[in-house]
Amino acid sequence: MTSTLPRTWFARIGAVFRPAADNVEPLPLAVKDPVETAPVDESPRLTEFVLTEGTTVRLRNSITAAAQAGVLPYLTAADYLAAGAMAIPTMMREVPNFGTKTARELDAMITANCETWTRPVVTAELIDDGPTPEEVLDAIGHLSLRQATEGEILSVRLENGLAAPELRTIRFAAVALNLQPFLAEFMRRPNVGRTSARELTQLVHRLVPRLLAQNGVAPEQIARTFSTLFGHRDGAAALPTDDVPTHETLADCLDWLLSQCQDRDREVVERRFGIGRADTETLEEIGADFRVTRERIRQIEKRALGRMRVRMRRVPLADHVNAASERAWLEISEGRGWITDPQSDAALRKLGGELQLALELLGRTPRALLTDVAERSAHGWFGSPIDSALVKTAAAEIRPILKLPLPRSLRDAAHTDDRAEIEAALRVELGLELEQGYVVQSRPGRRMRRALGLHRLLASASGPLPADRLIPQYHRLCPSDPCSARDAEIVMLAAPHLFVETYDQVWSGIGACGSPPVPDAAGSAEGDCPAPVAQSDSESDEETCAASLIAALERRGPERLLTLYQNAKDILPAGRSPNSVGPTLLTNSHIFSRLLPGVYGLPHQVPSAADLLSDPPPYLLDNMQLRMMALARRAGERRDVFPLWSLEGEFALARWGYHHGAPESLRSLLAVADIDAWPISASEQSHWLEVARRDGRFELAEPLRPEAYARPDLDRLLAACIELVSSGELNWMSCNRMAGRRIDSQVGASIIAILLALGAVSVADADPAAWQQSHQATERATALRDELVDTLSSTGVLSWERGIGLRLAQEVVAAAPEIERWPDAARLAAMFDAAAAGSASADDLIVDPLDAIMAESRQSADRQKREDLLRWLLEE
Repeated sequence: MTSTLPRTWFARIGAVFRPAADNVEPLPLAVKDPVETAPVDESPRLTEFVLTEGTTVRLRNSITAAAQAGVLPYLTAADYLAAGAMAIPTMMREVPNFGTKTARELDAMITANCETWTRPVVTAELIDDGPTPEEVLDAIGHLSLRQATEGEILSVRLENGLAAPELRTIRFAAVALNLQPFLAEFMRRPNVGRTSARELTQLVHRLVPRLLAQNGVAPEQIARTFSTLFGHRDGAAALPTDDVPTHETLADCLDWLLSQCQDRDREVVERRFGIGRADTETLEEIGADFRVTRERIRQIEKRALGRMRVRMRRVPLADHVNAASERAWLEISEGRGWITDPQSDAALRKLGGELQLALELLGRTPRALLTDVAERSAHGWFGSPIDSALVKTAAAEIRPILKLPLPRSLRDAAHTDDRAEIEAALRVELGLELEQGYVVQSRPGRRMRRALGLHRLLASASGPLPADRLIPQYHRLCPSDPCSARDAEIVMLAAPHLFVETYDQVWSGIGACGSPPVPDAAGSAEGDCPAPVAQSDSESDEETCAASLIAALERRGPERLLTLYQNAKDILPAGRSPNSVGPTLLTNSHIFSRLLPGVYGLPHQVPSAADLLSDPPPYLLDNMQLRMMALARRAGERRDVFPLWSLEGEFALARWGYHHGAPESLRSLLAVADIDAWPISASEQSHWLEVARRDGRFELAEPLRPEAYARPDLDRLLAACIELVSSGELNWMSCNRMAGRRIDSQVGASIIAILLALGAVSVADADPAAWQQSHQATERATALRDELVDTLSSTGVLSWERGIGLRLAQEVVAAAPEIERWPDAARLAAMFDAAAAGSASADDLIVDPLDAIMAESRQSADRQKREDLLRWLLEE
């Protein structure tokens, strides 16, 4: 063993440098016969005596300086005692700064301890000369002073004193061999006094046996070396004992480390990390209990953690953390095996207090734990029990969905049934979210959740649903969401790849359903929406207009839209535009009822069947309604479109028209009326059948006017296909309702003309007035609907200028020459001419004030929808 200190250093402090022999093996102790030994002088050197005893600074400094200068007259306490009465004068003369008071102090201390320095006569076992202390300490010659003291709790002064670079690299064995000279030199350093020297002496005495035992030195040699080096009578008492118990769990390990702290320090740490209690506590909360500042609590915590970090070098804390990490991963990932980046902070807060404290002591962040136990991905981590290979395979399968509009049903994205791998792939690999069985771009807000719930109902329904049926079903599915028809319309308009409005307030869902709603015993969807919604999105301004219209209708009874518009200044609050009337009525179908074309009322104002037969309302009995009824029956329009288009209403109109109506309208109605189903007596029925046989002929037939050939939006063609496939037939009045026009506008026939050219519908009569009849669906109708649905679902847009729209336009133009009589081939082809398509407008067909009101209402409603949609997008 060689020392890192120069030999001159040993000479300067009066020590003898003796290099250890290389490769010295420990020698066995040879025991001889016991012999009686004489008393042995064990008095200490004066320098050692004043360093280890509680002497004054002046006495210690004077003795140490004299020893270093070589002027100390007595080297040991025995020499001092042997001098007798001459000891004090000699010391005062030879030792600088050694006065009377200092001399008396030294004399009193030596006299008090002299009896302990003579070993009594004992019987001992003589042994052969074994390895020297230098040779024994060679076993730990590789350890520096810093390495040897790791894991030991030191005072701040001693720790700072040993922090000097030249001391941290010195060999520990050299310090043990020359402890007293080292202490004398060490005490010359700033802020190092007797207490630090005494602490270091005790530390060396404690470490030498332990380190020798850890490096395989025999206990007998440890005892002998300890006795030789440090002068202890009973060297066996210095044999090392392991004061660190064995810990089976992380909790046991931390409990031992906490036991090394003061009681108050331990309590602070436990409360800060929530160990043994439900929650963690802040510095302020703990400080309030101890009546100290938060800064003082922070200092106490720092001190306790520092003490624990020193002691943790004696225990396998990192091994316990590694063993607990797998179980902690399953807990914070809730057994799923994956955590996304947005979830990571909340998940890491779920780590137990013991594990968080252990990570703090090891200098590791909780996030580093994720890296240790899980695999990092683009948007989070995944680990056991998830198979990473399966996750990456699922991600590769789902990745094309990123090119499509979202949200989208998971059924459109993945074809595997392993939900765990799919969800991990979506969230962790692709950074997407899964909500109600739909893939969404980010964590959905309340309106997005509303849209998904509505799509689940529509996509699982057998056909389109009107708002007055859809909203009650949605409330059963999501009872905490006060969604109105207007609210539903806003979110459905924002997702055109999921919803198509076939008629006004009648919706159809396209694409696959997410998580199908579970029907209850009554066949309605049970509530399973995950998050509540606090309020409706209805606007207060609209509610004010609606309230005013409700009050007016209560006073006046059902009114024509034109009348309400003309009297808007008397009905609406001050400052409201008459243009608010139409949009308010059109977008609040759950409040207002359309009793007849152009006539609005309240739901409780709908006449009963008996009232229609005995006392029909005056707004039903006019020539316009008579004509509308005849055209509707000719077209095969559904009776439930308007409440008064019932059999009772039809009879009431016919009876009124017989006496007061326009003859051509009455005869047309009699030609198409369902007289056999009228709820009248048999004699009355026979009378009306005879009148119909005699006078009934349809006189309202006419060719389609040229201006009616206006190309519709392509999404209206899809709405027509959905209705066509659902009901098996389609008529021009239905197409007008799909386009948001007045029901007797001829523009709706242009949709029928296009479908006829595409082969999606057929009509028995090729008469030029055949557009007024019902057209039947063909096999092409389903294929055309599916093509349009796929395009809208994958792009979110339908346009005549690209893709399927361009192809269908070319197909219509190519088929037009082969069409006879209905529709007009030239005008049909002209709809797809670029210039003609741009110039065709419904405004050309406005012929009365009701048309103007309807057009203005549509435009106002569209503006309001765009504003609502923009507000939603900004809020989301």
